[in-house]
Amino acid sequence: MLDAIYNLLGQIGYPHPIHPTEVHMPIGLIVAAWIFRAAASVFRRPALNQAAHYCTMLAGLFLVPTILFGLMDWQHFYAGAWLHAIKIKAGLAVVLLILVGVSLILVQRKKSGSAIILTSYTASFLAVVGLGYYGGDLVYGGARPKAPEAYAAGMEVFNNNCVSCHANGGNIIVPSLPLLNSAYTKSPAALLAFIRHPTRPNGAPGPMHAFTPAQVSDPQSVDLYNYIARVLEH
Repeated sequence: MLDAIYNLLGQIGYPHPIHPTEVHMPIGLIVAAWIFRAAASVFRRPALNQAAHYCTMLAGLFLVPTILFGLMDWQHFYAGAWLHAIKIKAGLAVVLLILVGVSLILVQRKKSGSAIILTSYTASFLAVVGLGYYGGDLVYGGARPKAPEAYAAGMEVFNNNCVSCHANGGNIIVPSLPLLNSAYTKSPAALLAFIRHPTRPNGAPGPMHAFTPAQVSDPQSVDLYNYIARVLEH
């Protein structure tokens, strides 16, 4: 079912994860709520407390689909692997949901002037900072310095599609099967066959999802091969 959704998105020109398109809304709203709440405490402006409350309500609404899409991306792009960054992000997401709920309940119980709400908002702000940090580490943690101009196109394909699981040519899902110096990187044809129909060395299906021509075209696969063979493997 998930593969069908992502394949459909790829066919209409969107081969990327869905979660990043949603995550800015709850993060931005929670940051705004914290700023409004802190400003209300400093300048004694009750109206800013109300603005913070409305931001928190909207953040709670956006958190649900954001987390749902994050789970979908995790299953599709990471094969449900419990990577270190994913464990921390999952824990922080649960904590953030609880904190948002607590903040809303406290305001509804007429404790809008209480310092405990500012504490809750601050904790929510710190949670989204942590989520952003580990999200960035998950996507860009394995990115390498800029490649020579001749291999820049291949590096872009690698960073957009491969780096999250194959940082520096390894394999964070199945560490015993690194990408570098594998049978799949012996030739452009071998790499193309692998990304279209990913399998383990014994021919069994692997956890990696297939990349359609809409996601990585045949010419892009050649650029990708050149980057892996000429840059990562040297």
